[in-house]
Amino acid sequence: MTQPRRHIPGQVVHLNRRCFHRKFFLRPDNFINRVLFYETARASKRHGQAIHGSMAMSNHIHQISTDTTGERSAYMRDAMREISRARNQNLKREDSLWDGRPFGDTVLLDRDSIERQLIYLWCNPVEAGLVRRAKDWPGFKILPRHWGKTLKIKKTETYHGRNSSEYVEITPMPPPGYSDMSLEEVREHFQKLLREAEDEIRKARRNKKVKGTLRICCTDPFSCPRTPSLMGTLSPRFASKDGELLSRAKNLHHQFQSSYQRQRVKWMAGKKATFPCGTVQLRRCAPIRCKPPDDDEPGIFELKRSLG
Repeated sequence: MTQPRRHIPGQVVHLNRRCFHRKFFLRPDNFINRVLFYETARASKRHGQAIHGSMAMSNHIHQISTDTTGERSAYMRDAMREISRARNQNLKREDSLWDGRPFGDTVLLDRDSIERQLIYLWCNPVEAGLVRRAKDWPGFKILPRHWGKTLKIKKTETYHGRNSSEYVEITPMPPPGYSDMSLEEVREHFQKLLREAEDEIRKARRNKKVKGTLRICCTDPFSCPRTPSLMGTLSPRFASKDGELLSRAKNLHHQFQSSYQRQRVKWMAGKKATFPCGTVQLRRCAPIRCKPPDDDEPGIFELKRSLG
């Protein structure tokens, strides 16, 4: 049995998923860009995921969002399934689009980790030497400039049937933790951080030429990087430079794992059981009881701005 995940409403998370054998199946083009946008927006509305930033590279996708419902597993299941089906149909291939590892799921415990992870996410194509600025990336992305604006995408006629909504709308908002700033101020704050990070990367690269959008869009989607694979590396469960906060989050997770196993044994024996806060799959499939979160649960943020 795989280890249970612990998902609590209000957590800000960095989610990611990688393509099978690192193939460039998500190589930017009009079809996959629309599918990524449509399915991300549709699944996020269905499962209460407030998206703050996203970057779909050619062979993996990153997203940072507030899980307002504790349903991010269901969100990833639905969004990734439909993206896989659509792209497979488009490329005339079978099998899964994604590799066999579970999706990456890192809880961001404080404002500093949210900022660092968002900048890292947006700078992916810049760091890889593909474009000079994140805004130049031709694939699907959600940047600070999109916050507070309603984005509307039409379904693809070649994949989505008549029962699918003609359009899906989404209004990305800044992450929680910035209630002391206006929307314009927090947008400018992140745009400044992004520009500085991009400039640092360009300086480190000594202004080497970038690959450019034309070559990116001409990449064979069945090809893969020539660099060695990083198989075996896992996304960290939590992110923070605050050692005390990080330690507390890890300890709570260990307690969750132990408590879950004990309560599951009692429940399977027909005895009264109360599962720990954050139980996901079993709560969805069976009428079980769960404890509420502690008042000082690490990584729980105010939801007002996230919900828009």
